[in-house]
Order: sequence, then C-alpha cells, then structure tokens
Amino acid sequence: MPNLFPIEIKVRVKGEERWADGRKVFEYLLKEYSKVNYKGKVVEPYPNRVNGFYDNIPKELIDMWSKAYPNVDIKAECEKARAWLLTNTSKAKKDFKGFTNRWLGRACQNGGQMPMSFTNKSERVIEKKMNELREKRKIAEMDSAPKDWVKDLINQTKNKMGNH
Repeated sequence: MPNLFPIEIKVRVKGEERWADGRKVFEYLLKEYSKVNYKGKVVEPYPNRVNGFYDNIPKELIDMWSKAYPNVDIKAECEKARAWLLTNTSKAKKDFKGFTNRWLGRACQNGGQMPMSFTNKSERVIEKKMNELREKRKIAEMDSAPKDWVKDLINQTKNKMGNH
C-alpha cells in the first residue's frame, strides 16, 4: 500500500541534519533495538503467560525458594504475586521468575508468615523478639511519670476547670 501521507522526521547523522521517511526510521529502530525476535511467532496473551508460569513452577525452583526464604509460605506468596501481575497489567513484567524471587525476598524481609509448628530456631527467634519488646516496655515505664502522679495532675486540672 503506498504511503499517501508520508511522515518525515528530522534526523542527525554524523552531525548533519536531514529529513528522513518516518516509516523507514521506525522500521530501522524496531529492527535495531528490539530485544525480541518475533519472526514467525505470535506472542501469547499476557494473562496466559502469567498463569502458565505460576501453574508450572518446577519443584526444584520451589525447593530452592523454600531454602532461601524459610519463613515465607512460598505457594501463598506465589499466588499473591500472580494476582498482582494479573491486576497491574499496566506494569507488566517479562521475567516472572526474577519478579517472583524479588517478591519472595520482600516477603521474607517483612517477616513472612510464621509456620504453625515452630522449630527450635523459630522459638528462639520469637523468644528473643518478645524479650526485646519486654525490655523496651520496661524502659518506657521507667521513663514515664508515676500513675498516681498522673491521676493527681488530671484531678487538679479538672478542679481548676470547674472553678472557672
């Protein structure tokens, strides 16, 4: 089909400016800078690619993630990652494995999900955190005013407000 309304683009080649056929420039840029070779291939719709990945994660990969992120429920977090990808299509990703690995890393840093049956290591971690919390509470109570003093101050304030 002939190009009845050609689009021209001003380009600079080796310091010299000139006008070029927009279609030729676009075709060149597409071939030169495209990361994906689409020769004879049809790109599968995004939801199919997402679901295909999450429905067929190799057991070895799940085992590796389980070792790397011990406090994370891998299957539950993978489902959350899938849901995010399918609902945020304007932020579509290509590398689902890398995306999921980063997702699990953040889940691990945010505390993950504690397993229902604790291992000895988990129990020690929980106990350490509880002791830290108790210590902070004790310091806060020591630094605060005595309860009787606070009650007395409130009563004095109420009395002064009632007299005016």
